[in-house]
Amino acid sequence: MIKVNGEVIKIEHYPDGTQKLHIDHIFEWCCCDYNIDWRYEKEEELSSLIYITRHLKQIPNCRIFLKMFYLPNARMDRVQSWDEVFTLKGFADVINWLEFDSVKILDVHSNVGAAVFNKLTILLPEAYIANVINEINNKNSDLILYFPDAGAAKRYSNMFPEYKYCYGEKKRDWDTGKILGLDIKSNGINLSGKTILMIDDIVAYGGSLYYSANTLKNWGVDKIYAFATHTENSVLNREKGTLIKSLEDNTVERLFTTDSIFTGKHEKITVMEV
Repeated sequence: MIKVNGEVIKIEHYPDGTQKLHIDHIFEWCCCDYNIDWRYEKEEELSSLIYITRHLKQIPNCRIFLKMFYLPNARMDRVQSWDEVFTLKGFADVINWLEFDSVKILDVHSNVGAAVFNKLTILLPEAYIANVINEINNKNSDLILYFPDAGAAKRYSNMFPEYKYCYGEKKRDWDTGKILGLDIKSNGINLSGKTILMIDDIVAYGGSLYYSANTLKNWGVDKIYAFATHTENSVLNREKGTLIKSLEDNTVERLFTTDSIFTGKHEKITVMEV
């Protein structure tokens, strides 16, 4: 979904499938600021964004600001072989070509994602995580933060220096990408009987958090909660999903996330509005 100055742009189509767009209700032939909010739903919206932005740029001296609540192609931030297409870089090239006056993205996933965009401001998920902590903590001094890898620990731990944290180290089959197991780096913390909040940026099927939760339970953790800034609807897939199993067998008490891309519903998933 794309909004311009708060108004949803309806994407219609001609019989040949090409897009039919109208923005007369927000289009002014004068110096003006235009704020484009993109809540990603499908790939087609990138071409809509191009058409809309190029149309607005006809206005002399106007400024155009882009906010993305989720970064498409965020995971494709590196390639392993020549035949893999570096989609994140290609996507960033298109956004940079449009020459926005600023680009804001919520939780970009990696340093590569942060580096490939011009005029970028990263919106941190700190406020959403703080809301989760307030809901589950209840002045519980035993709350420990957990991150599924060292990169996530580095990215998020400084937001909440008052809380101790630990993190995981995944064992993968590099040919298939499948997680084979996980080690906990406890930072010397006795995890027995503690309450854990697992924090990650993107969840698809939830394998990292699933293996993390199982390992944490083996360490004697009492209760486990999870937060992900971006949760794909695939998390609800009972055939391929793993985190959904942890939620439904009460290994994980609850998943908290935002509505940046998640549109599903589940009794054990709390969704916060971005």
